[in-house]
Amino acid sequence: MDSKSSNETLGALGYYYHDFWMEEGDPRTKVFPFMNGGPWTVIGILLFYLYFVKSLGPNFMKDRKPFDLRRPIFWYNVFLVIFNGYFFLTGIYYTKFGWTTLYCTPPDPTKFDALWKYKLFVGWLFFFSKFIDLMDTVFFVLRKKFNQVSTLHVVHHAMMPITCWFGFKYVPSETAAFTPLINSFVHVVMYSYYALSTMGPKVKPYLWWKQYLTQLQIIQLVMVLIHTTYIVLTPQCEIPKIFFLIGLPQVLLILGMFCSFFMKTYTKQEKLESKSQ
Repeated sequence: MDSKSSNETLGALGYYYHDFWMEEGDPRTKVFPFMNGGPWTVIGILLFYLYFVKSLGPNFMKDRKPFDLRRPIFWYNVFLVIFNGYFFLTGIYYTKFGWTTLYCTPPDPTKFDALWKYKLFVGWLFFFSKFIDLMDTVFFVLRKKFNQVSTLHVVHHAMMPITCWFGFKYVPSETAAFTPLINSFVHVVMYSYYALSTMGPKVKPYLWWKQYLTQLQIIQLVMVLIHTTYIVLTPQCEIPKIFFLIGLPQVLLILGMFCSFFMKTYTKQEKLESKSQ
């Protein structure tokens, strides 16, 4: 291969590695970490996550006793309650209690005043929080709770960072804030439950609402599905619909998995309890 061909090949690789992802991306987001170029760092982190939870972690723990991580897990959950509470309260304040997320608002790259810089910073923090959420699975592995490293759990956690990356990079608008707004509220409830569950048997009688937490997650996904479908099917909406269209099968997949989990876990349990009476 001559030098001209080599330069053309390198140029093409450079284009698809970096420039291709910048052409349609919102220019306001490129100042944030992970956002200047393609999603390669995000994909690399997720590949290592999958390798750890499926191979490296279980092999590491094979001949070891489970770690007692109740105290760090408690504070981890408390931190995420506060973190997601910040997202939720900020979101409802700047979206009129979520009202402005319900209709089509295309991204406007010209809006980059102090207020929008702050909004985008909060949006980026939400994206970054999805990497922090991966620690849920790491704790399961280190405690040898391998039964909790389910397909639903791993797929859901692995999909969120890359989905949020695309959403933040290409559709940083109030319309795209619909899902983070609902998700942050659900996570406040969820991580509150997890924090309480680390406090031992004395708190267990007060954790009867675990079943309703799963129902809340299902309701969240149904709301996201309705909102995404509305955006996709609104002809006059000039938002980049391709990202919502791509998101539809993802939402349907996770919704189906959550419904299956709920039926297997709670419906079967209720049938067994009724038979034993």
